[in-house]
Amino acid sequence: MMHQILRFASLLVFAVPAFVGCQEGRPFLSHQGLGGRGQTNTVQARQLQERDRRLGQLDQDNLDLQMRLAQDQQRSQQMAEQIRLLRQQLNETASLARQWQQAKQDADKRIDRLAASTRARGGATIRANRSGGQPLQMITIPGVEVRRDADVIRVALPADQLFRAGLSQLSPSGVELLDRVAAVIVRNYPEHHIGIEGHTDNAPLVGGISHHQLAAAQAQTVLKQFSSGRRFPTYQMMTVSHGANHPRVSNATPLGRVKNRRIEIVIYPDRSS
Repeated sequence: MMHQILRFASLLVFAVPAFVGCQEGRPFLSHQGLGGRGQTNTVQARQLQERDRRLGQLDQDNLDLQMRLAQDQQRSQQMAEQIRLLRQQLNETASLARQWQQAKQDADKRIDRLAASTRARGGATIRANRSGGQPLQMITIPGVEVRRDADVIRVALPADQLFRAGLSQLSPSGVELLDRVAAVIVRNYPEHHIGIEGHTDNAPLVGGISHHQLAAAQAQTVLKQFSSGRRFPTYQMMTVSHGANHPRVSNATPLGRVKNRRIEIVIYPDRSS
């Protein structure tokens, strides 16, 4: 009987661990099995880390692409705006060029009409002084250059003292100077022909106007001032535009250019007919 009890006890020692192992679903786990499971978990963890790293890199790449795309769009908008502004400036420049061309054509037509009017004014003519009469009496005007040139008298008036810079509009001091000169001429040469010559320097002019056009406009302004107040009838006067063709001195210096910009009043010995 005792022998059977001992045999049962020994069987029970082996049966209990087996039963417990079966209940947990892991019968007889060995040290080798536990190690393999740990290695599997480590590999999976590394794979997850690598996946997360790649996802993070993809997110960063996507963000960089979006930033570059936004920058490209901004540059495209800036270039489009620059192109629009350039086209606008080109259109404005073309419009100004057309306006200046039209103004030049109008000025040329006015000059042609003035020249024709001068030639046909009252049928008056200027004849050479061949009568052998007395030469013109010399006059003096304080502060004004007066000189004899063969059989004519020339009165030189600096354009800078008459007109606003580069224009044919008289300044207040220019009006005063012309009135003073006209008073002396009408007192000494009331019936003689009077020429009004416009001269410029050779410096470029703004606005597309030529030197001849400016000189003609300035001479015509002086004629109008002389004819105001019935001092001189228009048929007694004529205007001539020399432009920059007859400088008195070199245009190489500012002082020389000032001297070349002038109006010359020419008094002829012949009387108006």
